[in-house]
Amino acid sequence: MSAITTTVNATDWPKDLLERRRHALNQVELIREVLEDGVQESQRQGKVVSGSIQALRDAGIMGIMTPDDLGGNEVDPVTAFEVIETIGRIDPSLAWTSAILLEGAGQLATHLAPEQAALVFSSRLPLHAASLRPGEADKVDGGYVLNGRWDFTSGIHHADYVSATFWTASERGQTERRMALIPAGQFTILDAWDVLGMKATGSTAFVVDSVFVPDEMIYDPMGTPRRTDTPLARMGMVPYILQMHPGMVLGAARRALEEIIAIAPTKRRGSRINIGSSASLAESSWFQRELGELDAQLRAARALAVQANQRLHDALARGADVDLELLDFMQTASSFAGKTAHQVITRAFRHTGAQAIAEDGLLARLLRDINTILAHGVLGEVGFELHGEFTLGLQTPENRRMI
Repeated sequence: MSAITTTVNATDWPKDLLERRRHALNQVELIREVLEDGVQESQRQGKVVSGSIQALRDAGIMGIMTPDDLGGNEVDPVTAFEVIETIGRIDPSLAWTSAILLEGAGQLATHLAPEQAALVFSSRLPLHAASLRPGEADKVDGGYVLNGRWDFTSGIHHADYVSATFWTASERGQTERRMALIPAGQFTILDAWDVLGMKATGSTAFVVDSVFVPDEMIYDPMGTPRRTDTPLARMGMVPYILQMHPGMVLGAARRALEEIIAIAPTKRRGSRINIGSSASLAESSWFQRELGELDAQLRAARALAVQANQRLHDALARGADVDLELLDFMQTASSFAGKTAHQVITRAFRHTGAQAIAEDGLLARLLRDINTILAHGVLGEVGFELHGEFTLGLQTPENRRMI
């Protein structure tokens, strides 16, 4: 399919993949101070502050999943992973929100019909949030009428559009998933995000009241994208998510390890009946041994995630589809990243002792965040169950469950 022509200016990012990778990562570094300054206020507001989102948009980061001709700056899967990993090192909620919104923009660019995408992207790159919880939609002439509530919509406070999931009967009489694209102003955001962790994602609910969505704004999130002329457009919804989400938890885990390494030379943990001066953590062989093991585990999890993304890149580059084996590999790498990050962050928290328990402290926040993230199937241990099914030869493309 030919590229879509819009009024959006073409990207000025380098064309060479290696140079583009360097440029993308440098763009994050250029706005690091802005992003870091917004973390605590984002926690208080229960959503990422608008200044951080605007900085990411201005830096071009929000376009890394969108084709260049639609105003994006499309990068390869390894680079996408590294960008989110870098942001995750700053704050998991910020990384999660960024990933959802930029994935959403890319989804619209490839799943909408070309002429509709041209309209949606005509003025600027649209930020897009979605709820996968199916709601109610009634078929009418020319489209659907939606009513009701949709939950767990990360990034909705910054979204130009939201997508509401619903079930509908296909022409073959089967029940199929569809999404209805609704512009800002036609949905109401609820104050319903009171959670243990990932507070700044603002993953609250929205409601719509008798909103008509025309057929051209209805798309199949699990179907073949309507546009397939760029590599990322061909990967499908689940790999689209799996390429980046491991980055946010591995970035957060690396930040936790950096924190305990920084305080280890002055931190002393030991028996209070020992009248002598106890050794610092940095001087204790038991801590050195565990630190070495945690660092090795984190490196191994990252290597697996990078390998999965490199294999994805290679498959797309040669025009191949994401087959069952590669999908399983990506999911396993994602679950392994989640489990490893949980262990690293938990141990860093425990070693820090009372210094870590302040509610607004970094390690307390990371501990809450990683446990909240693991409630999500993409990074949870159910991925190991799927890998076991695959390893035992029990899985087919038709019976594999979607996380």
